[in-house]
Amino acid sequence: MPKIKYIAISLLLAVLLAGCGENSSNTGTNGSAAAAASTAAPVAAADLAKHNTASDCWMAISGKVYNVTDFVPKHPGGDAILQGCGQDATALFQGAHHSDRAASMLDRFYVADLKS
Repeated sequence: MPKIKYIAISLLLAVLLAGCGENSSNTGTNGSAAAAASTAAPVAAADLAKHNTASDCWMAISGKVYNVTDFVPKHPGGDAILQGCGQDATALFQGAHHSDRAASMLDRFYVADLKS
């Protein structure tokens, strides 16, 4: 009987550890970024401002911070995306009348909430 308990506990630990690794990094795929970052500390505006270049572009949209660095070269509007790097880009995003598809893509870039 103790051997069966040991095997059951080992299997349970393996399953739990595998589940923990699933959302442990901000990879930006399949919504895992939002799940991983949902426990991240809010980003202060001063820290957001440090990410203001094409090679390190974070922006806030509607109170949420996104790391869109990997998307910068793919942005259909070209360099227009750079206007929002390092700042609250809510007005820019909404003013450009982005599609529902564009809005749904934001989840993969989510870092944390913007500190109020």
